[in-house]
Amino acid sequence: MEPANSIAATHPASDEDSFLSRFERCTLPESEWTHLAHVRVAWLYLTHQSPDEALRRICDGILNYNTEVLHRPEKYSETITVAFTHVVLGRMRATEFWDTFATRIDELLDRKTPILLNYYSKERCFSEEARTLFVEPDVTELPCRDVFDLTPGYSNGRAQN
Repeated sequence: MEPANSIAATHPASDEDSFLSRFERCTLPESEWTHLAHVRVAWLYLTHQSPDEALRRICDGILNYNTEVLHRPEKYSETITVAFTHVVLGRMRATEFWDTFATRIDELLDRKTPILLNYYSKERCFSEEARTLFVEPDVTELPCRDVFDLTPGYSNGRAQN
């Protein structure tokens, strides 16, 4: 597990624009593309965009980064990205800065007990269908479900025809 509280000090709120810009331009080094960095991207977009626009930018951005920097677009999962965005939004507090948020999200970073398995069975969460399209959870409903406009066939932040 990445301890969020020790990493927060190395990413002060003052460098939010730089961090997000490096992510969007795919100049963020692969070594910095950690699970915490994924959460930070979600937090930044959710803080500064409408939920639907934030979700679109998160999905598109992660897929683009995986393609351009990691050269592994197949590692992107629509369901994990969308569901995790719900969980991040559910943990956010109004007017909270990143460094404060980061000190209280250790359970989001625990790779031994992935938080999404509170909502999904392993089979459903890691299925091929879940990788390419958002699938609803089969254990319990995601937080903030009514905040996002997830139409049938939702994929990469856009409804697919």
